[in-house]
Amino acid sequence: MPDHKLVFPHGAVRRTQMRGTRNSPHETLGLNDILADTPEYPIQYALFTAYHMDEQYLLRHINPTAEVALIAQHTTNETVRHVTRLLPELPKPDVQLMHTKLMLLYYANSMRFVVLTGNFIPNDWTVVQNSVFVQDFHRNHDKVFPANEFSTTLAYALHDLGVPKGFIAMMNNVDFSLAVARIVTSVPSSGDKYLGQRNMDEYGVERLASIVKSLGVDKQNHGINARNIDGFAPNARLYCTGSSLGPMDDKWLCDMYLAAHGINHSRCAHPVNPLVLPWNMVDIGVAFPTQKQVDQSLFNVAKETVYLKPQYYYNREFPKTSLVCLRPRVARTLVHAKVILASFGERQRDGWMYLGSHNFTPAAWGRMRVGGKIHRETYFNNYELGVVLDSIEFRSMGNDQMEIDVFWNGRKVGLPFRYVWEPYSRDDVPYLNG
Repeated sequence: MPDHKLVFPHGAVRRTQMRGTRNSPHETLGLNDILADTPEYPIQYALFTAYHMDEQYLLRHINPTAEVALIAQHTTNETVRHVTRLLPELPKPDVQLMHTKLMLLYYANSMRFVVLTGNFIPNDWTVVQNSVFVQDFHRNHDKVFPANEFSTTLAYALHDLGVPKGFIAMMNNVDFSLAVARIVTSVPSSGDKYLGQRNMDEYGVERLASIVKSLGVDKQNHGINARNIDGFAPNARLYCTGSSLGPMDDKWLCDMYLAAHGINHSRCAHPVNPLVLPWNMVDIGVAFPTQKQVDQSLFNVAKETVYLKPQYYYNREFPKTSLVCLRPRVARTLVHAKVILASFGERQRDGWMYLGSHNFTPAAWGRMRVGGKIHRETYFNNYELGVVLDSIEFRSMGNDQMEIDVFWNGRKVGLPFRYVWEPYSRDDVPYLNG
């Protein structure tokens, strides 16, 4: 069989196609576009992970000879077709979640790596806006390629999810030398301690801090570390989207803000009194749909798409002043994407971007827990996976809305929302659900 041409050899970020709208191949992708399962180049092996999976909906897009493994918290419409169903360990299954959203697609001569913000259910591919990252890699059955940080991190993530070693071993025949993303995962904690089979040294917010530090994007705070943050100066603006918000407070926002500069909160001095920055130093906008937006949306899908419990929002610790309006790219629709945009410097032109399954919640990214005089660690609730991309450029469009276009390596990023920093008005309230 001739070599399968790599469609996305350098990686791409797209938003998912919407029913009844004009779609651009440079900005949108549908499920069939991503699977690219054709008689000439059929999928041979595939792994799909999601929080919610409609098996019949997903598998009708895939040829019947493909060997398929599925990992999902909730499954509907189970297929009679033979598939391998897996579920990783959940020490507290009543509260912990398998929330990772990932595709690994193996063809004869290539492998496609896909990180998603949506589930494998019809609404997430037709009436709700999501984001995807996709990169293609060459595959050669007769060659073993050297491992690198990307392939090692991915292998550890698959081990954490309980994926069989034989499937993981197929990565040995894939050339990951051109990987452009950095992987960040989370794994549920067990009681006050981590799971015994954890493979990574760092997860969630701690892993994010390490990645950002290695990127060197924050020039202003170069040389400042968690052990000695004297002289730290805020240099970033974060715009964070998600379909779910949890019990946030100023301390947690502070930890995320430090991570955005490459500073790991768990290594800060004074463990009994963890560092809290003055509120006016933390520049974070949490984009979330308002009740009015949901009332005016075209499709009645908010109850199964967007979550913020009233008891979280009305808690006096909830940072209400951080909420900003979420403007969907397609009017009167809902955004399910989980994205963080971080811009740096006096002009806020350069930075990084996160895309993946992590909602902007302590359950996904982790929350510091301090016990006794010296004991502290980050507690995680969910399995999560996403990617961090550097070389992000932010360009003001110069219109009245102050909309900002996002570019990655010189190409415009197809986001499912408009990057407009618009704080909630006095009359705005978030959509509350649950």
